[in-house]
Amino acid sequence: MLTFTRRRSFGMWMLVCVAGCVAAAGFLRAQDQAPPARPAGQRIWFTGNSWSILMPQGLAELVKAAGIEGHEQIPVKPNDLAALEAAKPDVFTNGVHWWMETPWGQAEKVVETGLKANPNFRAYYQAAWLVGDGRAGFPEGRRDPVKVKEDYDATNTADLQAAQDKTRKHVEGIVDTLNEKFGKRVVFLVPVGDAVVKLREMVVAGTFPGVQKQSQLWSDAMPHAGNHVWALSSYCHFAAIYRMSPVGLTMKRFDDVTDDQHAILQKIAWETVSKYPYAGVAP
Repeated sequence: MLTFTRRRSFGMWMLVCVAGCVAAAGFLRAQDQAPPARPAGQRIWFTGNSWSILMPQGLAELVKAAGIEGHEQIPVKPNDLAALEAAKPDVFTNGVHWWMETPWGQAEKVVETGLKANPNFRAYYQAAWLVGDGRAGFPEGRRDPVKVKEDYDATNTADLQAAQDKTRKHVEGIVDTLNEKFGKRVVFLVPVGDAVVKLREMVVAGTFPGVQKQSQLWSDAMPHAGNHVWALSSYCHFAAIYRMSPVGLTMKRFDDVTDDQHAILQKIAWETVSKYPYAGVAP
């Protein structure tokens, strides 16, 4: 039998152990409930044309909604490598309609200059939607080019995804070559085009509220983006550049997009970007 003193010591020891376990459990619960650390704001050099012109404003609004501090748009003229080097940006973005034919020789110079100025420099190219849905010659022999915006209503989204895949895989090979040259992942793709296909699949299936036809997503026959696509592009770029989900963030810039629609677009963006290795979130 334990003596009284030994029993008291054993009891004290048990109390200490229990208290320690309770404290540890409380700490773990607190850790689970703690908000995720916010990434640092990035200094970004935006380049592109009418296929990306409204994205920076949407991205800035999302950064503010996420409580990220230090985000900055650097005013640098296109192709001004001296100004790029002096500005020392963290991120470069490019968004054009000829993204499959980007002047990659110039892109190599941009990345080389960016890394010289900032060893953590990253370059993002928008893998956008296809001009005219890529109908000229895909599938083989197809020749029914888009002439008016309403022609997009006849697009088969399975054919569209196949055309998107074919174009994107070609560009991925170029990105691989550049990253191999620089010895690390420094060039990334933002898969906006794939996210747009998912949105259009929902429209065709009748599961995207408030939009009945694919043509309603565009502003003209080229096609230039309508506000739903602008919002989706902003969400995709936020997810890729800041490597965090846009789900739950508030963006009011594209005011004819409803809250329910925004919620769906956020989920499409995060699902697409987070699972696509070339965007930089997935391994």
